[in-house]
Amino acid sequence: MSKARRITVTFFGEGGTSEGDFHAGLNFAASLQCPVLFVCRNNGWAISTPASQQYQGDGLAARGVSYGISSAAVDGNDPLAVAHAVSTARKRCLETQNPVFLELVTYRLG
Repeated sequence: MSKARRITVTFFGEGGTSEGDFHAGLNFAASLQCPVLFVCRNNGWAISTPASQQYQGDGLAARGVSYGISSAAVDGNDPLAVAHAVSTARKRCLETQNPVFLELVTYRLG
C-alpha cells in the first residue's frame, strides 16, 4: 500500500444515521482504527421526515462518541467554521489513525 498520508471521507445526511450500515461503519472504523472522516449534513429532515420524528436528543455528534469516536458539531452554514473543523478532523485522523465524526448543522431550503 501507498505510504501517502491520506484519509477516507464519507458524506451522508442525518437520515442515514438511522440505518444499520451507518452503525456498522462507525463500529468497523473505530474497532479497526481506520482514518475515516464521517461528515453528516444535518438539515433537520430525512427526506420527508422531520428530525423530531427521526431521533431524540440534541444532534447526532453523540452517536460518534458512543462508538469511541472523536466527534464535533459545527455550524454547517459557516464556511470558515466548516473548513476549520474539517482541517482539524483530518489532522486528528492522520495523527491518531482513528475515525472522526463531524455533524454539520444546517437548515433545509425550499
